[in-house]
Amino acid sequence: MDTDRPNLLQRWHRLTGTPVEFDLRPYDDPVLEISAAETEIEGLDNSEIRARADRLRADVQNGNPEDSHLVEAFALAREAARRRLGQRPYDEQIIAGIAMAGGGVAEMQTGEGKTLAAVAPALLRALSGHGVHILTVNDYLARRDAAWMGPVYELLGVSVACVQEGMSGSERRRAYACDVTYLTAKEAGFDLLRDGLCLEREDLVHRPFNFAIVDEADSILIDEARVPLVIAGEMGDVVVGLARLAGLARELREGEDYDTDEYSRNINLTETGSHRVEERLGVDNLYAERHLSILVGVRNALHAHILLKRDVDYIVRDGRAELVDDLTGRVVDDRQWPDGLQAAIEAKEGLDLQPEGRILGAAFHAPLSAPRRDDGHRPIRRRRVSELLRSRGRGDPDTPAVHQG
Repeated sequence: MDTDRPNLLQRWHRLTGTPVEFDLRPYDDPVLEISAAETEIEGLDNSEIRARADRLRADVQNGNPEDSHLVEAFALAREAARRRLGQRPYDEQIIAGIAMAGGGVAEMQTGEGKTLAAVAPALLRALSGHGVHILTVNDYLARRDAAWMGPVYELLGVSVACVQEGMSGSERRRAYACDVTYLTAKEAGFDLLRDGLCLEREDLVHRPFNFAIVDEADSILIDEARVPLVIAGEMGDVVVGLARLAGLARELREGEDYDTDEYSRNINLTETGSHRVEERLGVDNLYAERHLSILVGVRNALHAHILLKRDVDYIVRDGRAELVDDLTGRVVDDRQWPDGLQAAIEAKEGLDLQPEGRILGAAFHAPLSAPRRDDGHRPIRRRRVSELLRSRGRGDPDTPAVHQG
């Protein structure tokens, strides 16, 4: 009866839309094979380990499938970690790595070694020479993990780098040319958008996407992905009359002239508010096509006055309104709200109006839809597994709940 319980649980979770894999017995054989290969590799010196890794790389680049070398690649990564870090990955970390290599989501709690677990699948998918991205939630983790795991990759002949905010184009190009690149999804996304504006091939920083490992998968692929990455440019002269619209927005009353939705993300004029705006601005029909620019200006003024809060969504510094990233809490340099909203904020705060921006490119973490495969590892909450998989168009692959006992 006990042996049937994992299967019953797994069937129940599949039926209820939570494809969490409680029965990890299918991983037993590859884990045993990796341990057997590790016993042989333990007797090799460092140069012989490097030669074995080079042989795998040449074999894959000559057309043999990466997965045919999973056992040896994982055994090499395990031994390299033991020698360089003094940490031998546990079987649970190996299981998580196998799941990641197959494009799955591995559930691991904080402190169970997600960073080390990602090294073996990164090695396997880097054998082709096409590169692997390991995406983290902030620059510090990208820098830390690249330096921390760097000696393991170095022993195996795998080049590693990180991308950081403020890097030049040439520095980014060199980092992306490495076998394994640690960076945030945001940096990868904005580099992709900037590449889309390049006129010369030599100005591109990305190379064709291959494979990505996503740390904090539900945070990056669900929470952050709700807000598009936008790159904007200047349109020229600013629209006149914004100070007047800002003053009008301050006069309108919530519940009478306008309403907001339950999440306070959108704002709409009521019929009373529309008539009040028409009267104040001297227009006969605010919603007529000829008054579209006025309607947009009114909506932007209301959005800036009601929904965007000073010192929360933006700060005023040196006579300019500067955007605050709602995920990191940091001020974002050289970035503006598009489509007239930046100018509406400047009018609200009584600042000199800057040239208006227009959207040159936008993406919802587009690099993650472009790689051949992507996977995730994080302390993911089970109720979010289905949402995560649906957001990636994956159907219902199993998610192993991997924990050290």
